[in-house]
Amino acid sequence: MTLSSIEHADDPRRRAVLEVAARLLSEEGPAGLTLRRVGAEAGGSTQLVYTLFGGKPGLAAALYVEGFGRLAAAMDAGLAAGPPVGDPERLVAVGRAYCDFAVAEPSFFSVMFAGDVAGHVPDAATRARCRASTLGRVVATVEECVAAGTLVSDDAEALAHCCWASAHGLAGLLVADLFPDDPALVDTGLRAVVTAHRPDVVR
Repeated sequence: MTLSSIEHADDPRRRAVLEVAARLLSEEGPAGLTLRRVGAEAGGSTQLVYTLFGGKPGLAAALYVEGFGRLAAAMDAGLAAGPPVGDPERLVAVGRAYCDFAVAEPSFFSVMFAGDVAGHVPDAATRARCRASTLGRVVATVEECVAAGTLVSDDAEALAHCCWASAHGLAGLLVADLFPDDPALVDTGLRAVVTAHRPDVVR
């Protein structure tokens, strides 16, 4: 993130520019994400984007971070509405929230995981921070289940990675319209990894 974008982090124009950029990505793909177009539709000019983000690389980086922030919020909402702490179904709930986010926010999902903005490669520190803010929630949920004796695992982070991979795979297929948009079927896919680690299955 550039110094300029940090200085203007609370500027309402920043939110407007991010929303416009996300919409253009969703409606027209990466080709629609020009600074002139983004600036104009956000009520300003190309200079507005440079002032707030330092240019297109800064805007792409901000979209990347914003996407993970939205995903983390969606996962928190899924956990809050899910079963009580220690219930393995919480992993299904957080996985479902992950898939729902991908379907609801395909433009952000593509920036985060498909590199839709040409030339944008998030730096290692940003990737690590975004990973921790999202995968960390899955790790914590697995650890709670292991502590409660409802799941069996010698490596909570490894199991969390498997749950994450299952959710991400389903999310990608849903976004590509290659998987039935059937909540029950999605839950079945998400539950497979969880079921394999229940005490009555692990011998």
